[in-house]
Amino acid sequence: MISYNKTMTEEEARMILGISENTTVEEMLQKYDNLFQRNAKSGSFYLQSKVQRAKECLEALQQPKVRGIP
Repeated sequence: MISYNKTMTEEEARMILGISENTTVEEMLQKYDNLFQRNAKSGSFYLQSKVQRAKECLEALQQPKVRGIP
């Protein structure tokens, strides 16, 4: 579900990038690169920014896991 809040949810970020909860960080970055470049060609800054925010959201959620915090 797409939210209209200023902060993106994990669910929304995964939906934008087309990934599941089981997707690895490497796969997520590949999806990000692909979507970001595809939208660069069409000139859609809005879609590029959504893809960028989705990546940032998921990376922020990964930070505690990397540090060993549940």
